[in-house]
Amino acid sequence: MDAPWSAGGSRSKLVPEGHGDAPWAISAPTAAVSLPDDDAPFARTEPSRPAASSPGASALGGGLDRPLPSRKPSSELPPELLGASSRAGSIVIEDGNRGSSSLSRVLLGLMVLAGILLAGYLAYPVFRDRNAAMPEQAVTEKERAVSSLRGDDAPARDQAIQSLKALATAHPKYSEVQAELAVAYTLQVSDLHAEFDRLNSQSAAIKRQIDEVTTAKASPGWMSQANALHDDLRATEREMQPLRTDIAERRKGLDALMETLRAAPDVEPAAFVAARLKAQALYAAVTGAPNALALAERLRQVEPQPTWSVLARAEYALSAGSPAATLNAVSEELGALRAQDRYLFRAFVLGARLALRQGDPDTARKLLDEVVALNPKHDLARRMLAQTAAGERSP
Repeated sequence: MDAPWSAGGSRSKLVPEGHGDAPWAISAPTAAVSLPDDDAPFARTEPSRPAASSPGASALGGGLDRPLPSRKPSSELPPELLGASSRAGSIVIEDGNRGSSSLSRVLLGLMVLAGILLAGYLAYPVFRDRNAAMPEQAVTEKERAVSSLRGDDAPARDQAIQSLKALATAHPKYSEVQAELAVAYTLQVSDLHAEFDRLNSQSAAIKRQIDEVTTAKASPGWMSQANALHDDLRATEREMQPLRTDIAERRKGLDALMETLRAAPDVEPAAFVAARLKAQALYAAVTGAPNALALAERLRQVEPQPTWSVLARAEYALSAGSPAATLNAVSEELGALRAQDRYLFRAFVLGARLALRQGDPDTARKLLDEVVALNPKHDLARRMLAQTAAGERSP
């Protein structure tokens, strides 16, 4: 009698047809295995003893007396494969989550870095200007002194220099004041050069007259006339001598101030940078330095409208003895500046000096007339105008 398959009954043995007596079919199962989707779980069985062979008995023994699971349609996967597929899908999701987490960390790091950079960019002006905050009264006085320099007369300039010196003493870190003070000193030196040029031109004119009188001997009193001209020449030369000394002394103080301005701090406000560059460009132009034109061009790039850069180019053209083509170009720039700003009298005086250098006294006289009419305190313009008129009257 066959061993029972389960507690509920028995099923037919799995013995291939025609192999009932095969010796390899004899085995002793140790336990029943519950297969999925069976109607009921298999009952645990005890190991069976080998039984005597019978003609109808299976050679495989009771170990193979187990039913096969019912076959599923081909379109469905067994639960084991479905479970494996589900586990594989969860792994893929975990990998995706891990990648998304890494990307999120990278994006978060970039956002933090961008925030730091933005904070640094916004905080830089505060850091740069940490020592530049000046009292409102000091700023107002500085602006008033700088505005008075536009009149270009000696009394107004002297007053501006006194105000700027007091501000520089009270506020040593106010480098814009020091730069404007250097500008005022440079304008003083430029006026001394202009006065020296005027006297030198006057001396040259007297020498020509002496030559004409002594050569012609046309009048009976030519000798006394020549002696008078020699007296004028000596008087003119006596005026020129203290100018040389004054220019040398003022240059010493100005050079020391410019050395201080060149030692610029690492960071400073943009207005301080522009004022420093303005002082350096004008100083280089008046002294005829080789880098004067380069500094004037740098100044032009930071100015809202070309103003002091044009004045610097004109000063350099006069101090360096530029050729006629350069003098013409600079004269045109000054003309455009005068049309833009009629109360910047430096542009008028420089234009008159250039016109005299080019042998155009009529243009010089017109420009000087306008300066004297608008600013009667401009003594240099008065002296230049008087000399131009005297030159017109001389034979």
